[in-house]
Amino acid sequence: MALARLLDRFLLPLVLISAGLGIAFPGPGRRLDATGGILITLAVLVFCTGTSVTLADISGLRTASRRIVLVLVATSVTLPVLAWLASRIVSEPMPRSGVLAAGVAPVEVASVAFTGLAGGEVAIAAGLLVASTLLTVLLAGPVLALLGAHAATSQLGLLLTLTLVVALPLVAGCALRTIDPFGGRERPLIEILGIASLLVLLWEVASELRLQAGDGVVALALLAYLGGAVGLGWLLALGAPSPRRSAVILPTAMRNFAVAAGIAASAFGIAAAAPLGIYGVMVLVFGAIAVQASKRGWRTGVSKSARHDPVPVDGPAG
Repeated sequence: MALARLLDRFLLPLVLISAGLGIAFPGPGRRLDATGGILITLAVLVFCTGTSVTLADISGLRTASRRIVLVLVATSVTLPVLAWLASRIVSEPMPRSGVLAAGVAPVEVASVAFTGLAGGEVAIAAGLLVASTLLTVLLAGPVLALLGAHAATSQLGLLLTLTLVVALPLVAGCALRTIDPFGGRERPLIEILGIASLLVLLWEVASELRLQAGDGVVALALLAYLGGAVGLGWLLALGAPSPRRSAVILPTAMRNFAVAAGIAASAFGIAAAAPLGIYGVMVLVFGAIAVQASKRGWRTGVSKSARHDPVPVDGPAG
């Protein structure tokens, strides 16, 4: 559908506009947030994400299972530590909790699409997305408690919220794609709904921002966390072929600001979700830059190959 392609093409400027509207006109977003808007929108987004993966896609990842397990273990251990270190430079407790929530977030939904645009192995990125989401549901509460975060809700309450808002919608979306009762005719509509819910969620989260001098420090902490995650992804991708490198680096570096916002709002209060609007913009900008850099590298490689490879001459062998 033309509308879905148009939204995908202009995703980055739409992200910036959504965040700007939330900051400039916060009233409607805050009223919606007070009634659970962030969690409802998140559930819709996760459902749309689930429809991009079938059970066959997941079962077909056995050939890359060792690297996938390595990435899952490394990110589950290292990213919360990086987030904790980055949060130390933030003095206010609510923004600090938001930074911590980014450390237990799963793979960013958009990283799967960015992996495809960069010529990477989309199935691996999708597998990391599903597995990391389920790990977040199980581990977010205990990890935050281990890092010394003082949640407003119990670990059991957070687990229940993540099960209802993340795990069940993800499974439902995956089941719909696997059964495929509509023969794929619903895909354009789901793509539009997914992008729309992403933009609405960013608007809701950005509405909680109350710009002040300390926000520069929060942005610096989130940038430091993103930089550390990029470095971790680069290390985990060493030795892999180029398409697989993209499928490791992008999902490792890009963590789901939407789920992080849901965790922050549920565990610490709505105000803790505010920094995740900044992080969401950072992550999507990084993804767009990474795709462009990957395409430039691919074009450069093709150009060099064309210059140095000998031109075959037709003729009889012998």
